[in-house]
Amino acid sequence: MPVGNFKPKKLQKFLSLDTFIQGFYSSASDNQVEDSIRVYLRNSASPYAIVDSAKGILSTSGTVALSFNNISNGVNYYIQLKHRNTIETWSSIAKPFTSSLLNYNFTDSTTKAYGSNQIQIDAAPLRFGIYSGDENQDGSVDVSDVIDIFNDAANFVSGYVVTDVTGDDFVDSSDLLLTFNNSTNFVSVITP
Repeated sequence: MPVGNFKPKKLQKFLSLDTFIQGFYSSASDNQVEDSIRVYLRNSASPYAIVDSAKGILSTSGTVALSFNNISNGVNYYIQLKHRNTIETWSSIAKPFTSSLLNYNFTDSTTKAYGSNQIQIDAAPLRFGIYSGDENQDGSVDVSDVIDIFNDAANFVSGYVVTDVTGDDFVDSSDLLLTFNNSTNFVSVITP
């Protein structure tokens, strides 16, 4: 029984997540550049309010383990992925935590993302990743992203910057080409 202003802590819930980032992935080595990713857990009914979020480092093998404090077992949540220069991507369905754990793998099928909003990044092994190129985070890969990346490439910008969509710490033609291709395919966010 709570005493005074003391409230018992909710038990943490853990999400084991697998996802790859298109531009950061190398099919030659079957892994990717490590980078941070933010995950939001959202209600399963409109307006899909954010219930909790966590940030972690997505490993070279495409895995990250995250803990959440405001989540309940047995309640369905959409998983929303946000990264500094990718298209926001949601899980295809809302899933529950069971015994304080949820495992979700975006990498084995394009249909694991809402609206099948992923791209095949490797044929052997078959893998899918979230689209790269939305460096200004406006929900679509378009000419504004291409222009920003072109300008940074022309100025030889390097380091941890949003216009580096390949994760090699240098903005160059590879970043520009990947973003241009996604812009010509009208890649944009698809949400419930």
